[in-house]
Amino acid sequence: MLHDIDIQVSTTNTNMRSKLNVETNKWLYLKNFRVKYYNETIIDKFSLSLAFNVWRDIKQADLVHIQSIFNTPTPISLIYAKILKKKVILSPRGSLGEWCLENGNRFKSYWLKYAIAPFLNDVIWHSTAQQEKNEILKIFPTARVEIIPNGIEYGKFQNYNPLTSKQYIEKFLNLDADAEKIVVSMGRIQKKKGFDILINSFVDVLNEYPESKLLIAGENEGELTKLLSLVNNLKLTEFVFFIGPISGQDKIDFLSNADLFVLPSHNENFGNVYVESLAVGTPIVASTNTPWCEVEDADCGKWVPNSIKETSHAMMKMLSKDRETMRRNAKTLAEKYDWKNVAVQFKKVYENMVGL
Repeated sequence: MLHDIDIQVSTTNTNMRSKLNVETNKWLYLKNFRVKYYNETIIDKFSLSLAFNVWRDIKQADLVHIQSIFNTPTPISLIYAKILKKKVILSPRGSLGEWCLENGNRFKSYWLKYAIAPFLNDVIWHSTAQQEKNEILKIFPTARVEIIPNGIEYGKFQNYNPLTSKQYIEKFLNLDADAEKIVVSMGRIQKKKGFDILINSFVDVLNEYPESKLLIAGENEGELTKLLSLVNNLKLTEFVFFIGPISGQDKIDFLSNADLFVLPSHNENFGNVYVESLAVGTPIVASTNTPWCEVEDADCGKWVPNSIKETSHAMMKMLSKDRETMRRNAKTLAEKYDWKNVAVQFKKVYENMVGL
């Protein structure tokens, strides 16, 4: 999409608590960009190989775009970029949200003060929405911030397989059953996502639509046992299901054939899954801890505080609306986040930074 920009990615081979099975220390050519993986010395903590060698990659570049805050390659790259006099754009990717900072490692405040703040005058910050820009400015009031949303391949999300509710339940739950309403959610199974709020809220949906189902997709990151206990205590084992991580066409079909997508997160700087749901025509309920206020004006969702009462009320409101109207409105809103539109915004910022 940025055909006159050469994109090269320098990263490590870490993959959560394991390592990717990839060649290291050489450029691998993929569609539209190349990537070099450095071996992670301490998994998810530190790469000695990157620390000693990434300066060569930075030296080749006109501009360096760093995609994290609380990772050891970040200050290492900032130091090399400063020495080599390279322009830097820094994306916190939601890591500076108040909830994230309060519920994270206490070491983060020291990291920001000693590993990030010294380079404040050398970087342009990238935020995905006004909300994230406010989070950056709250910590670094003099920061220079550009707002560019995340993008999606909108066309890819138009290729979905229509399923009846019975077919849907059979496909994703392997059950011979039907559902009055299908509510879905997706994300890493962690405290930040507010799945406990969603499950409690779903009780009210069942009072109105007693044969409904709630399906939650995502990889467990420590909260699944607690959430399964909650489901059991609320006697919802026949109505609430965790189906594990899904991707590709299954993900598209999962989102597109649902009546409603709900994710009452405690914090999201953007939340790609919201726009992915909209792209397939599924309306959403998002919390006010996310930037998705525009779904209200677009009439394809609700943007509410992530309390049980507000979430359940929003779910009931959305489930009572005309599905086809919601589908059209959702697609119209999502299309502006197509990468072909977002890439133009990135290109403009990049060119301004390097003086083109």
